[in-house]
Amino acid sequence: HRMILNETSYFGAGCRESIAIEQTQGFKKAFFVTDKDLIRFKVADKVIEVFAKKQYPYEVYSDVKANPTIANVQNGVKAYQASGADFIVALGG
Repeated sequence: HRMILNETSYFGAGCRESIAIEQTQGFKKAFFVTDKDLIRFKVADKVIEVFAKKQYPYEVYSDVKANPTIANVQNGVKAYQASGADFIVALGG
């Protein structure tokens, strides 16, 4: 599998709506990568809900550690490949 990383970062006022524009670039399904705390405190929801409201397909992967091990990264890659997603939205720092 080949992966191309987008060089675009979205931040600031209104950036949540801008992320969904990627969907119009020919992508079919988003793969959100975040951590359990951003899910628990509903921070990730603010971005994910933009996709949900527009009925864009997505999957959420939140098994990310603060200092990820090689195994943690490999598990994330496997989850991405299994999801059928074709682009990644990273949420967090």
